[in-house]
Formats: sequence, C-alpha cells, structure tokens
Amino acid sequence: RSDYPNQVNNVLGFPFLFRGALDVRARGINEEMMLAATRALADLARQDVPESVATAYGTRSFEFGREYLIPKPFDHRVLFWVAPAVARAAMESGMARIDLDLDEYRDRLMASLGPGRELMRWITARARRELQRVALPDSYNDRMLRAAEEMVSERVAQPVLIGQEARIRERAEQFGVDLKGIEIVDPAADDARRHGYAEALYQRRSRKGMTRDVAWATIFDGIHYASMMLLDGAVDAVVAGANQNHPEVLRPVLQVIGPAPGVRRVAGLYLLAFKGREPLFLADTTVNINPDADALVEIATHTIRFVQELGIVPRVGMLSFSNFGSAPHAASRKVAEAARRLQELHPDLEIDGEMQADTAVNPHILRGTFGFSRLSEPANVLIFPDLGSANASSKLLSELGGADLIGPVLLGTAHPFHVIHRESSVEQIVNLVSLAAVDALARRKHI
Repeated sequence: RSDYPNQVNNVLGFPFLFRGALDVRARGINEEMMLAATRALADLARQDVPESVATAYGTRSFEFGREYLIPKPFDHRVLFWVAPAVARAAMESGMARIDLDLDEYRDRLMASLGPGRELMRWITARARRELQRVALPDSYNDRMLRAAEEMVSERVAQPVLIGQEARIRERAEQFGVDLKGIEIVDPAADDARRHGYAEALYQRRSRKGMTRDVAWATIFDGIHYASMMLLDGAVDAVVAGANQNHPEVLRPVLQVIGPAPGVRRVAGLYLLAFKGREPLFLADTTVNINPDADALVEIATHTIRFVQELGIVPRVGMLSFSNFGSAPHAASRKVAEAARRLQELHPDLEIDGEMQADTAVNPHILRGTFGFSRLSEPANVLIFPDLGSANASSKLLSELGGADLIGPVLLGTAHPFHVIHRESSVEQIVNLVSLAAVDALARRKHI
C-alpha cells in the first residue's frame, strides 16, 4: 500500500533496511542506519537507470528530476545499494553483532538476482585482485561512458577513454557521467606518443599496402590508437564496438593485433548462465562462417583453454544434426573428424561428437540411448559446426530460453582485445570488461 507517489517506506525502505540489519545480526535499527538507507536511495536515483527498469515501466529512459526523484520499485539495484549501506552503518555505529566484508556481501546480494550475476560475481572477484587498465575507444558513446563510470564504482578495472578530451567531458556532462577516477588519453595532445605509434603502425602494415601517410592519419582513429597502446603495454586490454558493426571492428584488430603465435584463426565465444545449472560456453559465435575440421579443432582448443583459465573443467560436445554417424554427410563427418582429433590432443578431457544439441545437454539421452559416450555428464562446452547455428542458438537461448548472455569473448588474439556488439547494454559492457581483465591476468601468468 502506498498513500503518496513519493512514499518509500513500504516498497523501497523497510525490506532492504531489514535485510541489511538482519545480515549483520543488528541489535536494533538506529538513526545512523536509517540515514544510510536514505542516502543510498538518493545516490541510486542519480545513477543511470538500467534498460530493464525502463522497459518495465514502458518508457525509454529515466533521468533524475521532477518526474524521477526516487528509484522505481522494480529497480533490482535497490537491494545491493541499500542493504550494504545499512550493514556498514550498523557496523560503524556498534549495532552489528558480526562484521561483513562489504564487497563480498554486495556481490552475494547481486548473485541472488540471477544466474548471470552469480557467474559474474566470481569473475568480478578475480578482476578485483589486480585492477587492469582497459582502453575504451568508443569514448563519446553514452553507454560506454556510463560503463566506464560503473567500472570505477564497482572496482573491476581502470578505464582509459581514448578521444578528444574536451568532447569526452562535454558528452559526460550531457549524460550526467562522473569522470572521477577515469583516465582520458587524447591522441592529438601527445605528439611524441602519437608519432611513435604511427611509425610503429606503418612498420607493421607497410607490406600490407599501408603507406606512411595513411598510417599517420589512421593513428587518430580510436581503435587503432588503442591497439597500439595495447601492443606498447600502456593498457592491459581493449574493449570496443559500441559504435560499429562487429566486422568493422574485428578487421583492424586482426590487422594490427593479429592472432597469437602459432594461432591460425581467432574465434568468438559466448557464456550463457542458466538458473539451476552450470554455465554453457558456445563457440564459434562471431567469426568463422563455415569452419572445416582443422578450424573446428582450433576453435575448440581456444575455448577449452579459456574455460580452464576460469577454473572450470570443460566437457566438450561437438555439435551436428547427426548423432554418432546416424546421418552420414560431409557436414557431419567434418565434426566427427574434429572430435576425434581433439580427443587425441586432449586425452585427459571428456570430448565427444558428432552429436545433436539435445544429446549434448540431456543426461537421460547421454546415459540411455548413447551410454557409450565419453561424456560422463552433460557438456558445458558446445562447439557448433558453423557460424549461423552458433550465433542463432546463442541469441535464441538469451531471448527465449531465460539465459543470461555474457560476451562475446574474442579468443586466439595475441593480446586481449574484445569486441562488443553495438546493441550491448551498460551491464553487458561492464561484464565483458571484467572478462577482459581476467583474460589479461591469466595471460600474464603464462608469460
């Protein structure tokens, strides 16, 4: 029940005030705790409102002002803004019987809101161990600016915006983004570095048709400048793509960064988080249109390595329209051949195929009809026979299957450069930055 439009006690106040108090086993609720809840709500009202909240209310966006003074009841963020603030106040004022690690507590609250958040809680914790410098070339984009602000507040990475400083500040003011803690690198303002990068770019591409004049002009492009910073070690990773189609960003990445030594082709991967089951890793979802058996082996190898870096034991299902020779065809035989070779390369892992998608993820089919399968449990890594099936499946599972989609992660590059889709939300950008940071940390361990 709410008597007035701005009444907050019932919906936005009491539940989260009580939650924070109970979680620290508070002796009671004092004025400091109530003030902390009030200030948390006031601070949250000034933050960028997620698309999911705006959609629930049938509007495109909310902006702080006369029509939006307090957070909306359907805003899931109230839980992990107010409860930790109350818990902190209880600990600082002596009302708490136990102390909590507030970062861990906030992450735990976030994880309770959905399967994707549970997965990201673990990834974020790893990213926070050693903050990585992540370059963001799409620095005039409103979602990228808001994502940079969230990276600082969530402490998942040190964002480095690439672009004209005056314009970045103008856009930040326009969108209400606080640039505190965000580094800005203006290529036009640092002649020495820009000249060095332009010459280095020319040396890398001179035998690929690039002239020195073109290199000196191209270096003003944010993606190329960020790529050279990555090669130079000035940043640890790059995340780009908010303003362009995926292939338009991928092309300069492959030209400048290129594949890692010994890698012939890169690949794209999506993580899908479902309620009540372990996450799935799908590849190749973004790069290789019609891979042959050699390419499938390499795609799967990239994916296995990435999954292992996350501390997860991969069980690989090589997908097709055929189950273990049930529909002989060149398309199914290439998958079977790739599965055979992959098992030889990784004898310690469970890898099988060719198999249909339901066979790979349904334990009853695996243990019943195909009890001979090398998979002891449903696959958590799905390697698709072509880009069309992989991309369509990942999007359908996200839109209709209730899965939280995280990615895409670009695998096989010489350095961590990840390309978001231009429709990515702020949350999806921050998630990919967290993955990029973990990727950078994992690569450093192997050097």
